[in-house]
Amino acid sequence: MGWVTGLAFGLNIGILVAACIIDLCHNRKGEYKYPRKFIFVRFLNWITVGLTYACTYFGRYNISVMNTSDFHAFLGVTATGYGTISTITFIVYATFVVVNGVIVDRIGGKTASIIGAAGSALLNIVTGIYIQFVQMKGAGNIAIMAVLRSVNDYFQTFCTTAIVKVGVNWYHTSERGLFSGIFGVVIAFGFFLAFQVDGLIKSNLHYSLVFYIPGLLLAVFSFLCFFFVHATPEDAGYPPVDDDAILEAEERKRLLDNQESVPINTADGDAASIQKAKGQEKADYGMPLKDLLKVIFCNPVFLILCIVDFCVGWCRDGILQWYPQYFQRVFNMDQASDMYQLASTCVTIGSMFGSFLAGIISDFCCGSRRPPVAFAALIMYTGFIVMTIFAKHVIMGVFGIGLTSFCFSCVHGIITSTCAMDFAGAKATGTATGLLDGIQKIGSALTGAVMGKIWDKFGSRGWLISLIPASSVGAILLIPILFKKPKTKEEKEADRIAAQEKKDAKNAAAGNYQSFPTTTGYATLSDEETKV
Repeated sequence: MGWVTGLAFGLNIGILVAACIIDLCHNRKGEYKYPRKFIFVRFLNWITVGLTYACTYFGRYNISVMNTSDFHAFLGVTATGYGTISTITFIVYATFVVVNGVIVDRIGGKTASIIGAAGSALLNIVTGIYIQFVQMKGAGNIAIMAVLRSVNDYFQTFCTTAIVKVGVNWYHTSERGLFSGIFGVVIAFGFFLAFQVDGLIKSNLHYSLVFYIPGLLLAVFSFLCFFFVHATPEDAGYPPVDDDAILEAEERKRLLDNQESVPINTADGDAASIQKAKGQEKADYGMPLKDLLKVIFCNPVFLILCIVDFCVGWCRDGILQWYPQYFQRVFNMDQASDMYQLASTCVTIGSMFGSFLAGIISDFCCGSRRPPVAFAALIMYTGFIVMTIFAKHVIMGVFGIGLTSFCFSCVHGIITSTCAMDFAGAKATGTATGLLDGIQKIGSALTGAVMGKIWDKFGSRGWLISLIPASSVGAILLIPILFKKPKTKEEKEADRIAAQEKKDAKNAAAGNYQSFPTTTGYATLSDEETKV
């Protein structure tokens, strides 16, 4: 192990430990202050889920580490042909991260993490077996690898939405920027595993071990998730901290209190609501599909974020998929060399600091507003790409790529996870994250075959120039929502009461109901019940 690898390992572990300490020391103020035991349970919860997701990077981006001329020759394919594998897997990922996001909203983050880690473990091991014994060359390898990696990415979509689903329930809106930053550090540790550890394995051992080792590690973490992860604070015996969950708990209490004092109209569905309120241990963590679609698609801010995330997909995976090829072809680097390890270290450390600083700045400098941070990061990304285009020395190339990693991690963490939590709420977070990440992966899919053709025809300069339009468009789209902030608990409560009053007024106009005010809403009686 070279000195750069040792330094990288030390830096990654040091930053990871620092993030853990910050989370353990952080607390809310005044009446909202958490007990220390809650903070420890929450820490154990997110570190398990976070390291599980870091391992999914270990078992997903290993296909990117193999995107070099020597492995192309091993399979008997061109850069364009190998890029086709990435394109197909990204399309599968983009499709099923949306579908599975809806499922994760119903089954919760714990179950989803177990399913995703176990499934990805199995597929990585199967891929390793295939690589170990493959004999043929050419298009057949493209087809088989595309199938294996697509199924792997299908399972990984469960983990993608699960981490945000867990986070939204354990962290209040005012803490989510910090959470996103700390969690981003853990996730970026996956970059270290994927691009440096996998790179060392590839350079020194058989190609198959690039898939075997992540598979075994994912299997271990699927068991850890089973024993240590709780989907919500309520599942661990604590009161909720998310505003939507608090309002839901208050609504359950209201329904139960009303049952004791006022007859309930079964025709209006209140009886069913009360029956649900009696079951305090909920297996369903989501909401009805009709309400879910309304929350997602009737929010104009969310629709803008979808387009921005498409641009982020091209910018982010355009770097991650092709920077090994860049250093190998432009600077003739071997993946075991100190300079390549330094480049991968810059990608990892840049990603860690990008996620962390974006979260800190959005919470403490922008009043929990996320778009201003994403806007600034996209502008900087464009500048660093220009710097890399004109890099004549390997050091400029290394730091140029590392700084782009800082920028795209700022945007990825803030848009795909934090904004999804803020604007969709706890009940719809899985779907919102899935939709945003799915649209992002459509942009990512284009970085496979399309960017492969750009490489074949225009080389490294054409590849870098192709990244600029997407970052510029993403920044422009964020301008109208720069100062948009998610609703507070009080605003959500006012909206709920207004909706209830509108419903009661409609029923009263139809002559079927009489409203009875309560402290937080209304209970209703039909005409038949009032005659008794």
